[in-house]
Amino acid sequence: MNSRIFLLLVSVFLMPFAMAVPVKGLYQAEINLPATDSEAKMLQEAFSLAAQQVLVRVSGNKAAISGEVLQQAQQAASTWVAQHSVTALSELLPSGDGLVLGKQIKVTFYQESIDSFLTQNNLPVWGSNRPSVLIWLVSENNGVRTLAGSKAPSALLNGLAQSATLIGVPIYAPLLDDVDKNAITAADVWGFFEDTVAAASKRYQTDSVAAIRISNFSGQVSGSLLLLFSDGDVQRFNLTGSNQQEILDQASADLAKAFSSRYAAVRNNQSSSRLQLQVSGITGYNIMNKVQSYLESIGVVRDVLLSKIEGDKVEFSVDIDGDKQKLLNSIALNRLLLNAPLSALDPDANRVESFQYSGAK
Repeated sequence: MNSRIFLLLVSVFLMPFAMAVPVKGLYQAEINLPATDSEAKMLQEAFSLAAQQVLVRVSGNKAAISGEVLQQAQQAASTWVAQHSVTALSELLPSGDGLVLGKQIKVTFYQESIDSFLTQNNLPVWGSNRPSVLIWLVSENNGVRTLAGSKAPSALLNGLAQSATLIGVPIYAPLLDDVDKNAITAADVWGFFEDTVAAASKRYQTDSVAAIRISNFSGQVSGSLLLLFSDGDVQRFNLTGSNQQEILDQASADLAKAFSSRYAAVRNNQSSSRLQLQVSGITGYNIMNKVQSYLESIGVVRDVLLSKIEGDKVEFSVDIDGDKQKLLNSIALNRLLLNAPLSALDPDANRVESFQYSGAK
């Protein structure tokens, strides 16, 4: 996969509302390999590596794509390939024989094959609409602490961006302009002072906020991750690795798993349930069609049926995978539908989940 850095610095600052980010290329991968073996052998290796990368990205669970599950995937990978291409690289790649010519293999898998394999192994299928996360990254090198951001770039921030892109987590970096410097310090991020981090992050209006601290003291590296959700939920992780890039890779994996657990579900008959959603403010067919299409695009949704129309209120019957909260979490990633709870005295209060169409594009 292209290692283009996914730091949407200015655009996130200009976003008026927190929105889910559509992650493209979930079922694609780009693998670079030294051209020392036959093309058939090289393709087999590329398909195996690409399948692992895609399964991790679609499930959000890097730890689960290992052992027997990974072996099964590698054996079946060639049968999942929808298309592939091979091109020569301009740069040399390291191998056992030194630097040699390399090739890039671009692989696209059938979505149905990947999703089916994950379902068979009781792993979630995480859709393309994913939460945006603002990253406050502070590093300590022999006692000196430094914040990274748009106006203070660092190799660590770039490494995290590439790692997060590979695993399908859309990250943003703060500007670190005068506004940020007046609102937060490296010591605040290092201390994981939640209130300060949350307050400094409001201007960016992302769906979630993470603080990462990485220490490098006399060659010994360690790290920690703080994850703040917009609903007040807080999660903390210890990061381990033999070098700083492994720490960053672990941070990306922990973020992906936390989000997948919140927004994705295993697709099987046991997980299916049906909910009634009432949406008010629907004044025409185009709006009704827009809302239905949006609901159908949510990863945990299997099917959406129109149940009832009363004035500007439309009721949808929604078949989902997983529990109701995963659907509500996913809807909250977009400003199209705003939560509008009914009064406890309303006879439909315990029967439907109620929303208001916002008119947002």
